Amino acid sequence: MQHSKTVDTMTKTILLNTIEKEYQLEIEKLLQTVQSLTADHAIELSKKLHSEIKAKGISPNVHPDDMLLFQYGTYNWGEESGQHFSFNITRQFSKKNFDLFQLSLTFLFEPVTVNSYNSWSMDFQTLDEWSDHIKTTEGYQLAKTLNLKTYKLTFSKV
Repeated sequence: MQHSKTVDTMTKTILLNTIEKEYQLEIEKLLQTVQSLTADHAIELSKKLHSEIKAKGISPNVHPDDMLLFQYGTYNWGEESGQHFSFNITRQFSKKNFDLFQLSLTFLFEPVTVNSYNSWSMDFQTLDEWSDHIKTTEGYQLAKTLNLKTYKLTFSKV
């Protein structure tokens, strides 16, 4: 499966445990040029970093070994953010020993009434096709109209 168009960028391979730091640096660079993060920023940043940053120790024998998940919904996980509408893109990695890790970029908004939804990049021919699909969803349309409360970047073993 082809994930993205050919891009004239250098691919950087890093240790998996440093990937959250790399993403945070890219988010901070972006925040120097924009007033607030948007759903489009989340999509484009996720696609860009998926193609530019690869993680060492990811198994090429596990299919798919590095994929993206888009999901949204209104939740209350009992954490400090309380009831909220969540717009999320998660990058999932499979290590050689089949351990799964996820790096999640989550945008939090005031709660709205919406059904939850998700889609995996592996279900599309390219990342561009996947991101075009995201832009047709109710969650994307809502995220474009709401004011971002905050964002979270988290890395965890699943």
